Amino acid sequence: MTTEDSQLTLAKLRDRAGLTQRQLADALGVTITTISNWERGTKEPTMNFAQVKKMTEVLQCSLDELVEATQKRSL
Repeated sequence: MTTEDSQLTLAKLRDRAGLTQRQLADALGVTITTISNWERGTKEPTMNFAQVKKMTEVLQCSLDELVEATQKRSL
């Protein structure tokens, strides 16, 4: 397993929760494009506290996992 395979990502958290990008977008009140950009790393997530709380609930993850999954990766 490579390091990249073991890195926790937003897409992995979403997949683990059994959600589509649309379902996650709807739950957070954002667009699918926003979720896609976050997952690809082209945009850094900007969320208010309520959205962060909702995201941890919907993805069934801890705040630590969410932070790890949304950190910028060095190439």
